[in-house]
Amino acid sequence: MVTSFEAMMIDCLPHLRAYGRSLTKDPDMADDLVQDTIVRAIGARESFQEGTNLKAWLFTILRNKFLDDRRRKRGYFEQIETVVHERLVCPPSQDAAVEFANVATVFWSLSAPHREILMLIGVNGLNYEEAAAILGCPIGTVRSRLSRARTELQKKLSAADAEGTEAELRALGRHLPALLAA
Repeated sequence: MVTSFEAMMIDCLPHLRAYGRSLTKDPDMADDLVQDTIVRAIGARESFQEGTNLKAWLFTILRNKFLDDRRRKRGYFEQIETVVHERLVCPPSQDAAVEFANVATVFWSLSAPHREILMLIGVNGLNYEEAAAILGCPIGTVRSRLSRARTELQKKLSAADAEGTEAELRALGRHLPALLAA
């Protein structure tokens, strides 16, 4: 049976993973860091004071574990190939910008009620009850509107991806003879 302490820790996992990724810049290392944090938190459960902020307590454990690991690795020397590959090579930044522009274009093409519900719940992080109070409608309406908005957004994103792929193939088809001749 899951206790309330464990349930609250489970609720904090996505936030811990995001914080771990921001520190390590590596998803695998972040997952290891979160796992170590949870193990330490369970071991130190009796030192947690009920009524205080569990997320802040877990973040502190995660940060301290990260700093401890960094201090231990100060004497560790990495091979130059690893350093060059992981730290000096810049990943392409245009992919994220293009993807964001595509999502933004599709988002603004949604109906006003769908944009509104996605902004309230998806962007601002409100729960269903808070969104229902703001919109002045029942929670069931909020849930169904959110579901329809997500479906519409996904359909339009899929259509935009298909159009982009077709345009790329047409462009490739125009340039294919030149590419084959080279």
